[in-house]
Amino acid sequence: MKKKPLIIPIFIPQEGCPHRCVYCDQATISGVSQPSWSPIAVREQVQSFLDGSRRRYPVQVAFYGGSFTLMSEARQRQFLEPVQEFLKRGQVHSLRLSTRPDAIEVNNLRFLQTMGVKTIELGAQSLNDKVLSASARGHSSRQVHEATQSLRQHGFEVGLQLMPGLPGDDWETFMQTVEETIVLHPSFIRLYPTVVLSSTPLERLYKRGLYLPLSLSEAIDWCKEAKKRFSRATIPIIRMGLQPTVSLELPGRVIDGPYHPAFGHLVNSAIWNERISPVLQRASRQSPRLVILAPSHQLADIRGHRNGNINRWLTELRLTSLETVADDQIGVGEFRVITR
Repeated sequence: MKKKPLIIPIFIPQEGCPHRCVYCDQATISGVSQPSWSPIAVREQVQSFLDGSRRRYPVQVAFYGGSFTLMSEARQRQFLEPVQEFLKRGQVHSLRLSTRPDAIEVNNLRFLQTMGVKTIELGAQSLNDKVLSASARGHSSRQVHEATQSLRQHGFEVGLQLMPGLPGDDWETFMQTVEETIVLHPSFIRLYPTVVLSSTPLERLYKRGLYLPLSLSEAIDWCKEAKKRFSRATIPIIRMGLQPTVSLELPGRVIDGPYHPAFGHLVNSAIWNERISPVLQRASRQSPRLVILAPSHQLADIRGHRNGNINRWLTELRLTSLETVADDQIGVGEFRVITR
């Protein structure tokens, strides 16, 4: 199994961004205001994480939040050059950055390769041109395809970020985006359901009645179906839902929309509920006392948020007891149901 890297994050909210998309408030999303990064500050950030972690392999420094490749090369060097000493010593193994699909140029890619960049995440958000236009993204779905292909041709690991529920999006257009993404077959996906944040153009559209965000249950259903399709295509989802931050959870920051600090857990639990319910229903005809066996790391998702799945099954199937027991001899993604 491929080892999950230790990520050392450096947030550069809106650096290099040419304009503002309707939903965007990077400072709130990342939990940091625009810092004045210097080469010394970058070096200190990396060293601090290395000193505080016992994990030494693999380590990846990640530049999040901006459109990295739209910064001048001189500014890019201010971020990349301080990390070179850690790369040479083997303390850091590669670099990761995020950018826009319309900001990929061959000369810059060659420069990034020489600086140790391995992974590039593209903020695609949608592969439907009407949705992209309504969201003021400033790029087309064709540019997502071209950028993904160019990055792969140059040997980069490519990730795509998608935002279900943008203006103009519906179930059909989002599933179209999912299917087109599968054709592109990126190395990984992030799913960020659209949330209305304060002081954004999207808030103004919302208050004028021109935009209605997804409900939490709708966002869970959309992402549940997306994850099932991506799983069948062997494309991992590495994040679902915005990362909780102090600034994001301040009163009044989230105006509306499907924000939940454990959104990914809710989606995974919904998938387990769908898979396990019919098996439990059949087993309940034999006994009202049942046990679910599964690998230990799956049990929390199987039980559901605040034991939501367990409580639902107990009530709907009229069980007298339902336990979850770790059995790491069972394969990842599998489970067994036995009677007591």
